Amino acid sequence: MSTADELLAEPIRRSLWRMGWSSLRPLQERSIVALLKNSGDLVLSAKTASGKTEAAFLPILSNICEKPAGSIRALYVGPLKALINDQFRRLEELCEYAEIPVHKWHGDVSGEKKRRLVERPGGVLLITPESLESLFIIRSSVLAKVFHSLSFVVIDELHAMLGKVRGTQLRSQLFRLRRHTVAEPRLVALSATIGDLNAAAKWMRPDDPSRVQILKDDSGEKKIQYRIHAYVSVPVKSDDGGEDEKVSPSQLFDDIYQNFRGSKNLVFANSKRTVEELTDRLNELGRRNGTGEEFLIHHGSLSKEIREETEGLMQGARFHTTVCSSTLELGIDIGNVRAIGQVGPCWSVSSLVQRLGRSGRRDNEAHQMRVFIVEDAPDERTGLEGRLYPDLLQSIALTELMLERWVESPNICPFDLSTLVQQTLSIIAETGGATAATLFELLVQRGAFRFLTQRQFAMLLRGLKQHDLIEQHDDGTLILGLLGEKIVRHYDFYAAFVAPPEYRVLCSGRTIGRLSIDCIPRPADHLILAGRRWQVVDVDHEHEEVLVRAAKGRKPPLFPPSDGDVAAEVRQKMRLALREQVLPAYADSTAQRLLAEARREAANVGLDRSDIVKSGETKLIWFPWTSSRVMRTLGFLFDWAEISAEMQTHRLAFEISMPLGSLVEALRRTLSSPPPPAKLSEDSEKLCNRKWDRFVDPELLRLSFAADSLDIDGSLKCLAALHSELI
Repeated sequence: MSTADELLAEPIRRSLWRMGWSSLRPLQERSIVALLKNSGDLVLSAKTASGKTEAAFLPILSNICEKPAGSIRALYVGPLKALINDQFRRLEELCEYAEIPVHKWHGDVSGEKKRRLVERPGGVLLITPESLESLFIIRSSVLAKVFHSLSFVVIDELHAMLGKVRGTQLRSQLFRLRRHTVAEPRLVALSATIGDLNAAAKWMRPDDPSRVQILKDDSGEKKIQYRIHAYVSVPVKSDDGGEDEKVSPSQLFDDIYQNFRGSKNLVFANSKRTVEELTDRLNELGRRNGTGEEFLIHHGSLSKEIREETEGLMQGARFHTTVCSSTLELGIDIGNVRAIGQVGPCWSVSSLVQRLGRSGRRDNEAHQMRVFIVEDAPDERTGLEGRLYPDLLQSIALTELMLERWVESPNICPFDLSTLVQQTLSIIAETGGATAATLFELLVQRGAFRFLTQRQFAMLLRGLKQHDLIEQHDDGTLILGLLGEKIVRHYDFYAAFVAPPEYRVLCSGRTIGRLSIDCIPRPADHLILAGRRWQVVDVDHEHEEVLVRAAKGRKPPLFPPSDGDVAAEVRQKMRLALREQVLPAYADSTAQRLLAEARREAANVGLDRSDIVKSGETKLIWFPWTSSRVMRTLGFLFDWAEISAEMQTHRLAFEISMPLGSLVEALRRTLSSPPPPAKLSEDSEKLCNRKWDRFVDPELLRLSFAADSLDIDGSLKCLAALHSELI
């Protein structure tokens, strides 16, 4: 093999030989040296199927193999149970020859296996943040026994954790875990490509990010085969006399069917509703053409059994294409995938790169992707935004940024008070009681919530006390209150994210999936779920169940919206795409025609020279070409400044209705004396958008909302540019 191979422990080298390994990949060689020759932490950044898992575990297993028992020596934290099951299978073979025990801990693992692990801890433990939270509460008395000699923590899919409440929860858990270990465990993070890996290092080690070494896998750049297909949708009259319905053209389904049948592929869509409709229509084409039902389905509202069946079939020898939501964007093992489809524009370059990277895993294969964009045919009611074909523009912008190798930097939530509530209650449950000073030290001074002042933390505790989540003894010890006890005892407490109320959908006792409580059909209604057609027999509100039977009628189910934030760089590329002359070669003829139409429309109204389209002296349309976060903040600023402005349908522009002189003066006042960020969110209906926000003091909640959801500086820059162009 190589010099790096010589650093591996003999049992690990023997395991690799028995498994038929002939060489190590470059990233694996570099990580072996980094972990076995140094004492710091590590970030491994590489595309899917690049050998990141082995790059982390080969040196870790070499380090612990001489003394694998007596305590968990390496802890792997992954975001999904399915991913943990995959990694368990991969590690089990590697560890078997080296006689290192491997364990997994989640809701599907038997109580007997968990009991044996607690009695005889050792080797590697694979776990989710939620199951780790349960350990702190249910198994608090054995934490020191289980983790005292913990040497490594591996964080998988770090890019999926950063900026999310689960990431905040995990970071807090790792700080808390240090109380039960003899030495500081080393952190090894596995991540897809992200824009600012230094931000990841700071997240891992806020006190000393310099101890985190970053290894990027830039080897073996693959050829990319990429195409954007565009279609025009003509609205049809709805049956109930309501708004016209937008129907995807049949050519879209025909093209997806022809390009993705007969091989293993993934087709992503931005909504579960679209996933369901696509799967149904594609399998209908298969039945009609005599090729059978080759298209499988995978999204988070399907039953575990159906998702696992899809994953198993994708790993098998037969050809299948799975239509999916973001659930298969992460690295769940589904075997080799030939090509990727994407219906509708991605929200981020990061997501686009991650999905593209799921194809062409073999060394001699190219990454392949086809993006399918459906735009509405403009009519007399279509506004300016719609005439610019925004989904096509966004897809082109994302593609150009991907080709430039630009990726978004993580937006790490600085003020996640909801998760702080959870962690406060969790520590009190773990310890049986703690003083405010102890909690402040564990969670703020030495923990994941360093943004908070002592005064603000005291406000948070008073709010929890007012809601009966905690009580205080005469000696100052804080314990759980009656409501706090009830909350912590419920299994839902272990998750930091919100799980909305749902009804189970059952056919003959078998669970098919779940529907949001806001989207429950009525008896006799038809729906598509799991790619199959059903009719509702009954709705049992007492047991929260929808009973169905197989049917021929179809109606895609409703699911809560799943919009994502778009970065400013993407919007600025959209503006550039409108102002350039060259038609991208990766766009098909329809996409090129629509882009040319959009450019003509932009030129006709002056958008090729300005970001403002005036309509008389009292109305204008303004395109800031900025991020979703800044657009959100601008909406609040306009309300505060009493400027009559309405965000347009596609969230690219504001229509401002106000005499020009009054608008200029209102902008001048706002720029000279902008409001405090917390002032903007006083009347927001979205303050309580995280799981435990309802227990947070309103003043703190306003600060949290402003810090996590608004961008004052970016918004003021946009307003300054608008003011400058108007005067």
